[in-house]
Amino acid sequence: MIEINLLPKQYHKKTINLSFGKAGFYALGGMIGIIIMLAFVSLYQVNQISKLDENIGKAKQRAAMLQKDIRLVDALIDVKKKIGDRMSAVERLDSHRTAWVRVLENIARNVPEFIWLARLSEIDVPAVAKAETKEGKQVVPANDPQNRIHHAEIEGYAFTLNSLASFMINMMRSDYFDSVELATTSEKVFGDHKAYNFVFSCNIHYLSDEELQNLIAMANVSNDNKNKTSHKSLN
Repeated sequence: MIEINLLPKQYHKKTINLSFGKAGFYALGGMIGIIIMLAFVSLYQVNQISKLDENIGKAKQRAAMLQKDIRLVDALIDVKKKIGDRMSAVERLDSHRTAWVRVLENIARNVPEFIWLARLSEIDVPAVAKAETKEGKQVVPANDPQNRIHHAEIEGYAFTLNSLASFMINMMRSDYFDSVELATTSEKVFGDHKAYNFVFSCNIHYLSDEELQNLIAMANVSNDNKNKTSHKSLN
């Protein structure tokens, strides 16, 4: 069958003629290559993101476990510190037990009527050595028992100001205390009664039995040296 189109050229159907030269094929191949490369890069990035999410989840789990361990370690450190403080306090009381007995007996004798003691606390502070040579240099070592002042605070309640004044005077006259000062005082109400809460600041002097023995031994050695020196001078 033969078909003859008698329409003018302008009315003929236009046909699309795709004709690529070598350059077109190269460009098409390059575009396809770029698309494939982008697809591989996207897949790689998706894979890396999934791995990162997995690692983040593991890290969070590990951090939660470490937080538990950290809390446990902190609790153990706190318990160790408390035990160390108690052991230190026990050792300190044991080394000065006889001295503290004498100090507390002295305080009990100095407490007048209408006085109620609530607290006695001690703080060690270094003192400047008083012994000096002719050149003005200190001769008492810094760690010597004589070169240490025990600063103390005594808190209590007084029901009359006269009893408070009497207690302060008795403390000033004591051989164990000096620099006695009234740090704070305030009025308190206990039901129908009024009292005065006071805090004394003072220095407390005492030596343990071991320190006393060391001082006695040092004094004996010094006396022996003096006796030997005088004996040599006489000869």
